[in-house]
Amino acid sequence: MILNQAMRPRSAMEETALPWEEIHRWFRETFFDGEELEATQTTAQRLSPVSAAHRILSNSFGLIPFGVYRKDGEARVAVDDPYLAQVLKVRANEYMSPFMLRKIVMSNAFWHGFGAVWNRTDSAGHVIARIPLPTECCTIRKDVENGVYWYDYSVDGFQKSFSNYELSFLYFETYDGIRGRGLLELARESIAADAMAQRFSKKFYQNGARLSGIIEVDTDASSETRQKVKQEFRSFASDDAFAVAVLDHSMKFTPLGVSQSDAQFIESRGFTVEEISRFSGVPKHMLQTGKESYNSNAQQRLNYVTDTLLPYVVQWESEDSYKLPGPVQRQAGVYIHGNVEALLRADPATRADFYVKLIEHSVLCPDDARAKEELNPIPGGLGKQFLANKALGSLESVLKGEEMNG
Repeated sequence: MILNQAMRPRSAMEETALPWEEIHRWFRETFFDGEELEATQTTAQRLSPVSAAHRILSNSFGLIPFGVYRKDGEARVAVDDPYLAQVLKVRANEYMSPFMLRKIVMSNAFWHGFGAVWNRTDSAGHVIARIPLPTECCTIRKDVENGVYWYDYSVDGFQKSFSNYELSFLYFETYDGIRGRGLLELARESIAADAMAQRFSKKFYQNGARLSGIIEVDTDASSETRQKVKQEFRSFASDDAFAVAVLDHSMKFTPLGVSQSDAQFIESRGFTVEEISRFSGVPKHMLQTGKESYNSNAQQRLNYVTDTLLPYVVQWESEDSYKLPGPVQRQAGVYIHGNVEALLRADPATRADFYVKLIEHSVLCPDDARAKEELNPIPGGLGKQFLANKALGSLESVLKGEEMNG
């Protein structure tokens, strides 16, 4: 009997710690069948930091409301355009809300480098629907005669070519303004390394956190005997993990052990989280890692809005301001504006401090702040006065040097 409940004195056991470099090839053949893991979308979606970054970015962009405004001298006034209001605030198309449209566009940009929306118009030129197009079904074609770029889409047997003006684009990253670069291309090596680490981690613990080893016998063994020893020892190592193996017939077991420092290979996945954070712009604490303080996390979230999200918002504003209003509206100063302040909605303390600073410096009047909170104006028109710092007197009284109240 090969394995037993007790250790016999004549059994010989020797443990040899091998460096990681020497068993790396064996490790790949054992756990990965020798293949390289590519950073495909399917592979990346299984990785928690990549999936989290995708979810946070797409949801954040989807949350930002966009409206139609017009420049009236120095003032900015809301424009009541029923067609644009319908697609921007009520229903982007028959099947999805404006939130879902923006989420899908950011998702396409995240994975494939850019997301595109078909601004479908009626015979009068009014935008009546906004339809997100699958980037993976797009072929970019340049007309050699006039240098115009065309975007050819083939979806479920349906083919259509669009001019640049018919589509609104959101780029994750681009070097030429035509072709985009998504996270898969930018972080390909990091994603592949993390996929291998995750796969190794699963196999490592399924195998009792051990890499098995080599059994030596002092005589020639037939193929049947070798297979029998191998199967019985494999069953013992997996089913009775951390138990004691008993060898007879002068067998010797040499485990291929992983040293303590090599075992930290699994912990190196934390490094990949930092890499994904750098590539995506999503702070580490939002990916559920890092040990920064609350104030540090709050500052990082503010940086996320201003440094990561705001460039996408401005890019989308520019696209839609040129492609949604008609030529006459554009000439009249009509434009599209996104309100990133909506992301502060869930943080009352930060939102209140934000309004206080804007009111103190006469950026907003109290009624402007109340309107953003969907509250009624202060009765009597008192909220329309702009206030200034220094006891919050009115701007006029501060300029005149009058004594402040209170």
